[in-house]
Amino acid sequence: MKRSAGAHGMVMGVGLLMAACGPASESEIEVELDEPGLEATGMKPGIPDTNGTPKLAWHTWKYAVVTALRSPLLQGDQIHPVILATKILDAAAPGGVDGKEVFDHTVRCAAAAGTVVHHGGEVYLGRGMVSSASAWTEEGLSDAVIGNVLECVIAYVNDVTDGLSVLLTGTQVTDDGAPHTEYIHREALWCAVPSTAFGAMVSVYATAPFIAHCDVDPGSALKQRYCYKEGACGLNYMGPLADSIDNGTCQPVGLPGHGQFICNDKPCTMTWLKDIEPDWCREPGRVRTIDPALFPR
Repeated sequence: MKRSAGAHGMVMGVGLLMAACGPASESEIEVELDEPGLEATGMKPGIPDTNGTPKLAWHTWKYAVVTALRSPLLQGDQIHPVILATKILDAAAPGGVDGKEVFDHTVRCAAAAGTVVHHGGEVYLGRGMVSSASAWTEEGLSDAVIGNVLECVIAYVNDVTDGLSVLLTGTQVTDDGAPHTEYIHREALWCAVPSTAFGAMVSVYATAPFIAHCDVDPGSALKQRYCYKEGACGLNYMGPLADSIDNGTCQPVGLPGHGQFICNDKPCTMTWLKDIEPDWCREPGRVRTIDPALFPR
């Protein structure tokens, strides 16, 4: 159910009270932030990226991504033969599904900022979005680090391929130093590990704002965002993040409102959006009815 402008004012009031009485706990923020309050509109460490990786492309090539991350990116100044053998960069991609965009986002996430890779007339640029993955140019990554890189790539998996911008936060996510105050809507917490069966096994926890503003069941919305084929995408919806904070499955680290969590002893990645109601949260065919004036940036 959508909140009225009056309810929005009440939540902002709660945010002001929290600020006056001391920092709120992360679980309190999760419960109270049905609309963005002071914690959400404040500065937060992380790094954004734009555009999306099509779902079909990701699920076609995610096994190749894991193989690539277990190998050094480069041999000399060329892409390592192990990576080329996956055919992710072939001009005539198997099944007609191009893997180059998936590889591009993998390089953006894992390769250190300033890394430039040329292959087949294409240029791939590292952004170093996952701070622990910068050694990839010279050596394969551990499965723990690969999980964080998968989370980074997964954050941009959807069929909205133009104009979408997503902020990532987490203890393993690079902070680019910008304030990121325009990213005021928490979407979900993503925890991924490499998987023989699915390429990536992903546990996802929905945030309170995402749950509050989805027309559809939040688990179904996140599956719509990420999955290409029902039952074969390796996504486990774990329910509300607040519940997992309360039962100790997930613990916040760092300052409240920064979106940094460890779940089951694993650092995970939070996604933040500028849009209060992304496409995958709306019923098919429904026209947006939310008045943006009710939710000032």
